[in-house]
Amino acid sequence: MVFSSVVAVASFLAPGHLPPPDSLALHREARSAQERFERTRVRHAPISWWSGSGPCDERVGRFCLRFGRESEEEEEDRPSWIPPPDAPEVLAARDDLLGTLEDIARQIPGDGWVAGQRVAYLTEVGRWEEALAAASACRGDDGWCRGLEGIALHGLGRTLEAEQAFQVLLDSLEPEEREEWEDPGVLGGVDWRRHLARLDRDDRTREENRIWHLSDPLFLLEGNPLWTEHLSRRVLAMTRETARNGHAMRWGRDMTELLVRYGPVVAYERTREPLSYVGPPLVVGRYDPVPRNLLPSFGAMVDPAESEARDWLTHQRRTISRHAPSLARRIHGMDAQITRLQEGDALIVRVDWALTDPPTSVEGDAILANGRGALPEDGSPDETPRFPPDSLLAHLFLVDVETLERFEVEARLRDGRTRGAAVIQVPPGRYLLSMEGLDPEARRAWRHRAGVERGVAHRGVVTLSDLLLMESPEEAPSDKEVPVRDAGLARALSSLTVPAGPVEVLWEVYGLDGSEGELRFELKVEREGRSLLRRLGEAVRLLGGQDPLEVGWREGVPRDEVGGRAPLRRSMVVDLSSLPPGEYELTLSATPPGRTAVTSGRRLTVSGGEGPSR
Repeated sequence: MVFSSVVAVASFLAPGHLPPPDSLALHREARSAQERFERTRVRHAPISWWSGSGPCDERVGRFCLRFGRESEEEEEDRPSWIPPPDAPEVLAARDDLLGTLEDIARQIPGDGWVAGQRVAYLTEVGRWEEALAAASACRGDDGWCRGLEGIALHGLGRTLEAEQAFQVLLDSLEPEEREEWEDPGVLGGVDWRRHLARLDRDDRTREENRIWHLSDPLFLLEGNPLWTEHLSRRVLAMTRETARNGHAMRWGRDMTELLVRYGPVVAYERTREPLSYVGPPLVVGRYDPVPRNLLPSFGAMVDPAESEARDWLTHQRRTISRHAPSLARRIHGMDAQITRLQEGDALIVRVDWALTDPPTSVEGDAILANGRGALPEDGSPDETPRFPPDSLLAHLFLVDVETLERFEVEARLRDGRTRGAAVIQVPPGRYLLSMEGLDPEARRAWRHRAGVERGVAHRGVVTLSDLLLMESPEEAPSDKEVPVRDAGLARALSSLTVPAGPVEVLWEVYGLDGSEGELRFELKVEREGRSLLRRLGEAVRLLGGQDPLEVGWREGVPRDEVGGRAPLRRSMVVDLSSLPPGEYELTLSATPPGRTAVTSGRRLTVSGGEGPSR
């Protein structure tokens, strides 16, 4: 959980945009009301147990950031801190402020500052429809008013309309300011900034567009809610620059950076000041605990086709930035087995997936601050498991990392709609795969992202498919009849974490071009994570080690499968019962007659228990 303060730079109230002289008194009244509210907010803020003298996880200008106890290894749905309800005095003061701003805005609709404050304070408490009406009533600079509309439209989940509104504002900005707004480097950290700085203007524009496109948190949603949330924060920062803030400090670039990276502060706390202290109250600002890291690692963004699922994790303790799409406030991980197959010159991608355990803590708006939600009357979280309803949407996407062309297919659901499979056919190439599930009713989503690539198949070159793990059949495997290209194959495992027990492994061989003879296969399961020194010790018998599971055999290639385009399909049941829990590498090698061996591998985790997990 991040806590500290916030930021922005504004140009909408430059000298040329000041209200006419006969409206200055109303403008000053609005400013006085806004300052009065912020003083009241801090005066009635709870006392913080944080000390200003403690260590910082990160420093941004004048501010010290500290993160909460969230674990990077274990996803927790219960945040380490939940925003408390505002004090009654603060609730009353906010209502007074909103009433004053509404009255003044009606009299001077062309005052951009007043319109901005109305929208900012309405969105603070989740009154999005009223915020949209307030923005629509703005009669000031068209770009600025459309930007305010964009904030409300984004909050309502109307992402495409928000993009259109923000585009009007972007078109009204000076080139340098627009470049700053469109720069994703502030969200990705030093590596991203250095990477973009090395590019010329045209290449940088293309790279920024690619980053924003591939960082779209959910391709299932229309538009890009990460982009509209980023622009919403930019506009909100402008409303804060010339207004009083909870820290009673002059607004600066450090505060803008924090707001753009983490969103607005949702609660303030007062620190215990020493008796000798003289000055404004020392205040701690806390951020919304729901948003998570939605951006990939730097390496994954440079080459998404080489990325792994861990590069796209959303739940991390220390992150450069955090976001939460309004239509999917939580994005959870998803178990998945990705299998690449071949069909002539085309690439077939099969994904067998399963939703992670549904959360059993307060969901969605229930943990938001400032009137947008509250705990039950007894103050305890709702422990009722929330399973996906019949409205669960699940789609598989493949995005070409060079052209950004997107391929999509709907997944087939089963097992109470918590598991399923999807199969898609695309041209050979380099892709970002995104398996996504969305529960719009509970505003929760799941996703599994990773890179996928496959070159063009060359005639006469023997290759292997990925290894497909399946439940062991009760009878002998019938590999030729397994519908691996059909999402209805129910025996395929949805996770690469399997309890010790029998597992069926299926694969295909491509490129057998008419040469007759024997194929030599070798299937091996070895423990991962052994150091080179330990491997050498085991090789000379100085150190004890776990003997790998290994089997080899030869077989003739059937005449009806030689020279044809149909793959040679084989499968084998492997018993993992003797293996202790841990990480393993499952490797298959195939040696065609007179040629070098080709290999295919699959990393898996063996857990305790019996029988494979579906």
